[in-house]
Amino acid sequence: MRAALVGVDGSGKTTAVHRVRERKGVTTLHTIPTGTDPRTPFPALSPALAEASAAADALGGIQLKVAVLYLQLSLYGPAESRAATPSGILLADRHPLIDPLVYLPLFAHIERDDDGSAQVSAWWRKQRPEAARLVRDWLRTCTGDDDPWSLGTEMLRLGTREPQEILDRLTERLGVTAPDAVLWLDLPVAQALHRTRERPRHGEMHETTAFLSAARLHYAEVLEWLSETRPQLTVRRIDCADRSVDEVTEEVWSALETFTGPVGRGEGLPLIHNS
Repeated sequence: MRAALVGVDGSGKTTAVHRVRERKGVTTLHTIPTGTDPRTPFPALSPALAEASAAADALGGIQLKVAVLYLQLSLYGPAESRAATPSGILLADRHPLIDPLVYLPLFAHIERDDDGSAQVSAWWRKQRPEAARLVRDWLRTCTGDDDPWSLGTEMLRLGTREPQEILDRLTERLGVTAPDAVLWLDLPVAQALHRTRERPRHGEMHETTAFLSAARLHYAEVLEWLSETRPQLTVRRIDCADRSVDEVTEEVWSALETFTGPVGRGEGLPLIHNS
């Protein structure tokens, strides 16, 4: 059974996945790996892409940010195949088909420049030469050329399409399928921002009250749409407001046990609002 934790930045996805792995022995996967996890199959490329993402944040280039996001999501298919467990649970933080349904339409409405030649040059320069080489090679592997601006522009255009088209296109391009279950860690935006600002790194360009508020609302809409159009996909909301990491972790585990117990996958639990 493949499950994904989703939610706005700061909602506790990575921490919950880590706790479930350490306490329950569940196989886990980071959809956007950083390279700090010793289990990552991409120990050099993952941190190089994280560096490229930080460079895009520093420059404020949404096309570059989205291009790097696509390159990071393209790692998921190979990583999932490597981590797959024929029996048992595979738990991921984020999912390359679910989260883009939320974020691509939001990114598509951000004001952006049409000419990115100067930004692209500056973006490459901000990366260490060896990291830039790895990013460029992966960009060519994924797209056939080394133009990140065109890739970002293409993804932003995709974000203006209907959800079904976005889902179909990404399924085809990334070579992955939807998970069996999605757990939405729903945290109030003020609490999420407080957590992100405590992290030992500079914030990402989308970590603002307005953007995270829109993302939280869009998660509700997207997951409602998925639960209606894909009844085989189990979707559950977990209210994380004012709750400890241990409390959230236990509820995640309880949900996973429910999915793999008598209810089983494929029967489609309703979207549960734990207010």
